[in-house]
Formats: sequence, C-alpha cells, structure tokens
Amino acid sequence: MRAVGIYLFIFFMTASNLVLAHPVIYGGGKVVSSFNMPSYSDNQLMYSMTSKWASGLNHWRFTKEGRNTELGLARLNHLLYRYNGEDSQANFYLLSGVGIVDAELETKGTREAYMGGFETDWESRTLFVALKHYQFTSPSLFDLGMTQARVGFSPSETPFDQLQTWFMLQAMYMPETDRTVMLTPLLRFFYHNVLWEVGSSTRGEWMANLMVHF
Repeated sequence: MRAVGIYLFIFFMTASNLVLAHPVIYGGGKVVSSFNMPSYSDNQLMYSMTSKWASGLNHWRFTKEGRNTELGLARLNHLLYRYNGEDSQANFYLLSGVGIVDAELETKGTREAYMGGFETDWESRTLFVALKHYQFTSPSLFDLGMTQARVGFSPSETPFDQLQTWFMLQAMYMPETDRTVMLTPLLRFFYHNVLWEVGSSTRGEWMANLMVHF
C-alpha cells in the first residue's frame, strides 16, 4: 500500500510538471515547444539532464512595424527552489542563454547576444499564477525586456488520463516594441503528453502555442 502511495505521488508530480509547462521537467525529459503571436515567437528544443537542470536550443523573433529581430540561443534553465505543499507547489527558475542576434528593431546588425531572466509560479490542481521576465541584449546593438504574468483556473480536478482544460489571462509588457500592456485571454488544453493553447488579445492579436513532451 505504501509503495502504491509513493508511485501515485511521483506520478502526480510528473503530470503536474507536464500540465503547467515548467522550464525544467523530470530528468531525461525532452520538450519541443512553439509559442506564437504576431508580435513575437519563441521556439525551443530542451532536454532536462536532471530535475533541476535543462539545456537546449532557443529561437526568438520580435516584430515591430514590419521589422524583425531574431535571436538564436543555446539555453540553460535551472530550478533554484521548489516548495511542495499538501495540494500545491511553488517554483522559482533562473533562465540564461547565449548566441547571436540579427537585429532590426533598434540598430541593424548581427552580433553576439545574451539572455537572462527568471520564472516563478504557484499552482494547485485548479489554480495557477505565474510571473516571468526575460532580458535580451547585444552590446551597442539591441536591448529588449519582456515581462509576462498569468492567472488561471481549471473548472474541475480532471484525471490525468483525460483532457484537461484551463482558462487563463496573460498580461505581457515589452516597452521596446509597445508602451502598453497587452492582455490576452486564452484556453489551455492538455492531453497525455501534448499541451496546446489558443487565444486572442484585447487588441486582436491571435495566440497559438504548442508543447510536446517525450
């Protein structure tokens, strides 16, 4: 009986990581993800070496008035802190990357680029809040910050082997491309190892995200 309880606990923690799309998942896990809006895209191929460290490749695109700035990065994520409550979990991650940028938003050019940031979240089976910040820079060429915050809820505690649905609201602020905060209501779905999101901002920008764990 005790062994069954331990197994269920491990399964719950693994499934929870999958459902809420953390920067680091279980050791040996692989993630392919694509987050897309007209103003930006974020595509990743990540591998979690352990339950605290993940590395991989990351491509970003930022668009303003028809001009694109693109970054190709080697990325490293670290789970710095995790708190496990009776029916909830909190996490804090450090994010970093190094690579090259092809810039058009500020000064045109191609040069080395760096990314730093953090992500933190708190979740239960039916509630979710998260905050993340990225800072992208290339000396004398490019500097851009992006902050995202989310709140969400699931209407029921759906079993892990069934389709799970979350209702969320995202607030995003990128002062170098837009001086106002963009609000995006969205739906998140998760089934087995596939997570997808669809939404539309209050100004009419569509959102389409996909994440697959294997």
